[in-house]
Amino acid sequence: MKSTLHVLGLGPAGLESMTLGTYRLILSADKVFMRTYNHPCAQDLLHEGAKLESFDEYYEQGESFEEVYENIVRRLEDELTNHAEVIYAVPGHPAVAERSVQLIMDKLTPQYRVLLHPSVSFLDAIFTAVPLDPIQGLLIRNYDALKGSGLTGSEWLIIPQVYSSLIASDVKLDLMEVYPDEAPVMIVQALGTPDQVVQKVKLYELDHQKFDHLTTVLVPPHQDVISLTKLQEVMKTLRAPGGCPWDFEQTHETLKPYLIEESYEVLEAIERKDMYNLTEELGDLLLQVVFHAQVAHEAGEFEFDDILRGIIQKLIHRHPHVFGEVHVDNSEEVLQNWEEIKKQEKGEERAQGWFHFPQALPSLMLAAKTQKAAAKVGFDWPDWEGPLAKVQEEIKELQEAMNSGEGIQEEFGDTLFSLVNLARFLKLEPEDSLRKAVYKFQTRFEKMAELALIESKKLGDITLEEMNFYWEKAKMYEKSGKIIEKT
Repeated sequence: MKSTLHVLGLGPAGLESMTLGTYRLILSADKVFMRTYNHPCAQDLLHEGAKLESFDEYYEQGESFEEVYENIVRRLEDELTNHAEVIYAVPGHPAVAERSVQLIMDKLTPQYRVLLHPSVSFLDAIFTAVPLDPIQGLLIRNYDALKGSGLTGSEWLIIPQVYSSLIASDVKLDLMEVYPDEAPVMIVQALGTPDQVVQKVKLYELDHQKFDHLTTVLVPPHQDVISLTKLQEVMKTLRAPGGCPWDFEQTHETLKPYLIEESYEVLEAIERKDMYNLTEELGDLLLQVVFHAQVAHEAGEFEFDDILRGIIQKLIHRHPHVFGEVHVDNSEEVLQNWEEIKKQEKGEERAQGWFHFPQALPSLMLAAKTQKAAAKVGFDWPDWEGPLAKVQEEIKELQEAMNSGEGIQEEFGDTLFSLVNLARFLKLEPEDSLRKAVYKFQTRFEKMAELALIESKKLGDITLEEMNFYWEKAKMYEKSGKIIEKT
């Protein structure tokens, strides 16, 4: 017959919050293991003759709470091998915010019988200490699990066991990433005891208060929380009756130019290495995604969650070397796997076309992607000498077309296409290369104008020969490091 582990809840405070059944079981037991003596009822139970043994020594020895709880579970497992019944008592309710009990259920239930004895939880004490109705929405997070926990500000946030100023400081910093600095915060000290105190402070003052092992922090709903949910709500308001007439009129089609424009503004911020501006431009780009999602929601086409679901599933499926058991040695193998998985997802290439990428890409990018697609099936030069010779051949044909006055545009396009092919062999991005060349020209041109102006000469009023003189002078400044290229 399996040994039985009784897991008792001591309630949030003194003996008065403990159930009668738990009280009787503790007093009648030969031994009761307590997670900690640091609980209001511990001394009362000892005074009434209960035979208690705490695991407080594990807290002194362990380097982390997880290690402490694992040591507790191992000790209880040892006791179960030697006794038919073992009693373990924890603060509050055994199934509410009690990590040691979660480990017990995971590791001991396959071999032993585990019985949870319910009790009043710290939440019951919270509901009486603060005018809080959980139907408004409730989110409970441990102090070390606030980052990335999806705080929306639409619900009450409860953070138990904030037992020191150091922990309160970490909580404050995490919350200030999403809540305003002056958001109201409630601190409940000595929760559930006659000494209970409820204090209301501003978030930035949180770690200036006193804390104990019975301290819980609550943050009421707040409309100014920074979150993706808040952004969606703002967009919904803008599109709703009484919102913004311009936003209301937009469609997927009318928004297209803004999506392109915002994308290029992100690229410009990256090229300028302007991280402050990049933050703003990425926000503008994210707005376009949320805008399209809201338009689609109103038309019953799809939901924002569908966007999230799709990209999450795609990332997991296309990274089997991270989320599966596929092994890769380098980024090249990653890309090979990516393309193969992509091909499987979209079907055979001939069924879908050879060039299944946006045909509205900028022409240099479109040329580069087209050449890469052809190269995958072996339609390519063996080395860089081939595309270089092709460039020279196309320039010659362009000259002939210019002399004859026929086919100039076609030959000019062929020349550009061959240059893109050469860039691929040189491992250069043609779009970036041309952009840098443009920036270099702009910088030299501006320096040329500046040098001319120093001598009281303005561009447009001087001859081409004079401009060439200042152009060459600007190049000399650039080579000497006296001016810097645009970035």
